[in-house]
Amino acid sequence: MRTIPEQLTIIDTHLHLWDIQRMVYPWLDDVPAIRKTFLVADYREATIGLPIEKMVFVQAGCLPGGFLGEVRFVTEQAQQDDRIQGIVAYAPLEQGSGVATALESLKEFPLVKGVRRMYDETPELCRTPAFLQGVRLLPQYGFSMDLSVRPHAIPHTLEMIAACPHTPFILDHLGKPRISAGAWEEYKHHIKKLAAFPNVTAKLSGLITEADHRYWTPEELEPYIQYAVDCFGEDRLLFGSDWPVVTQAGSCRQWLDALLEGLRHYDTTIIRKIFCENAM
Repeated sequence: MRTIPEQLTIIDTHLHLWDIQRMVYPWLDDVPAIRKTFLVADYREATIGLPIEKMVFVQAGCLPGGFLGEVRFVTEQAQQDDRIQGIVAYAPLEQGSGVATALESLKEFPLVKGVRRMYDETPELCRTPAFLQGVRLLPQYGFSMDLSVRPHAIPHTLEMIAACPHTPFILDHLGKPRISAGAWEEYKHHIKKLAAFPNVTAKLSGLITEADHRYWTPEELEPYIQYAVDCFGEDRLLFGSDWPVVTQAGSCRQWLDALLEGLRHYDTTIIRKIFCENAM
């Protein structure tokens, strides 16, 4: 277990919570290990001893019609733990100008800072005129857009980013590199192109679940981490736990230790930026 640097405070920019009695999450049927309710009290228990100062909730894939209910649920959770300082909510961006109704509703919740609309199953969706129109509306509401995309969807995503230069994008999980398949060159190609856009920030998150869940090692992850720093620089990277999805491959502490190991050659100024200051 690595020693956490003194005076390091952490903002966890990628936390999920869900109540399966309250909302429906179809994707959980395929991951029985985490098909149960996870509340902020469970997160507190899972992160005992970690200097987590603030957290950002990211939409967790409930049925689209429940997106405002999910925001209300997380707002209630924030009343139990005021470290929840931000929400990345779902929004139906494919509605084009019609998404303004949803964005107006989200703006009524002060914790909402951005949106995420996943499209891995139909990556061409993000290039349609209506979707692009919805993405271009986000800056008017002060919202960023989280990008949760697998490698096959990154070429489409690059076209969307190029068409929306005024929208801040945040790449989740470094684009979900296929670490377990050894797809290193594919990862380098994608990260270099994504980092070339100045309006893209990336999260150091989700890597252990893209590696072999049972046999991953910090040494295996280190090149992916260091290449992200090389490409994005110290000012455009954020820490995320991806809890509780991360628990399929390890604990929050194990992921934190692996990341600290991968960043061991960087000075404390850079470490503070990645774990806290950039997220602010």
